Amino acid sequence: MADGLKMILAMVLFFGAMYLYSWMPEILEARRKKKREKDKLQKLANREAEKLELQKLREEKFQTLEERRLKIKEHFEWLEKMNTKIKQIKNK
Repeated sequence: MADGLKMILAMVLFFGAMYLYSWMPEILEARRKKKREKDKLQKLANREAEKLELQKLREEKFQTLEERRLKIKEHFEWLEKMNTKIKQIKNK
């Protein structure tokens, strides 16, 4: 009786292993597909984050250039005022 149970257990394990072996390619392919999709979504999220960061950098550079432009413009206006004052003083 004990030998019969051992034999049945061995057969169950054998057929279970065969069944698992027959389904293993599909299981592995499903895992690979899921991993590829996850990686694709991660890359897409990384691209979006990178795009946002690049846009932020562009806006900061633009803001810096605008500030410089305004400072230079103010400086030239100040120089023109000083030039007109000097001319007025010379004319007196």
